[in-house]
Amino acid sequence: MTRDRSSNRVDQLIIDPRYNGPKTSGNGGWVAGSLARLLGAGSVSVSLRAPAPLAVPLSVRRRDDGTVTLENDGTLIAEAGLAPLELDVPKAPDPSEAEAAGALALKVSAQRPNVPYAHCFGCGFARADGLRIVPGPVGSDGMVASNWTAPLLPNAGDELSVEATWVALDCSAGFAWMNRLAAGTAIITARMTAVIDQPLLVGQRYTVIGWPIAQEGRKLHAGTAIFDAAGKVQASSRQLWLVLRD
Repeated sequence: MTRDRSSNRVDQLIIDPRYNGPKTSGNGGWVAGSLARLLGAGSVSVSLRAPAPLAVPLSVRRRDDGTVTLENDGTLIAEAGLAPLELDVPKAPDPSEAEAAGALALKVSAQRPNVPYAHCFGCGFARADGLRIVPGPVGSDGMVASNWTAPLLPNAGDELSVEATWVALDCSAGFAWMNRLAAGTAIITARMTAVIDQPLLVGQRYTVIGWPIAQEGRKLHAGTAIFDAAGKVQASSRQLWLVLRD
């Protein structure tokens, strides 16, 4: 990011190609988390309107009402504002169940041909330098889960950044719904509302879960959460995903 020296206002954001979701655009969680970081602590809601191009200076604008927008040459990419998170987080699954579910999901994903998210920064199993969160089904209520160790990322300290934490929250909601939809159904993140209760620590082991909440036509509502080893929620989100039209 760059800043206007006269006003100390962030005016540009560049999504490093490392932080992709689809191969040619930014990971939804990273884009949303970038705006959430600008708004500070608390619960933030981000609506994703269009894919964020990689390695391109994007305009960040602060509105009088306190919201923030991200634009690319006049095209609205995302908009964010403070908003309450209304979410009932289920109890964390047993760590051994989450471990087995994640290991199986990772193995199955790696064996599938032409997986569209194989190189996603958040859930891409082919990314040695990504988060590699690939959750699998746990129980019979649609929950997916995986154990995961927060990695050390470039230019980072002992805590995972806000952006990377939002990425860790993002993809599990999609996995929760992909297990219920017809094979090959394409879905995208449309909105994330999230809160970070405690910063995630590099090298610490966590359990990440996602679960379906409701479906309204093409609209898919889901929740995600990250628990520490004691089963305490560290971060959580409610998400809206959309089934793409044919």
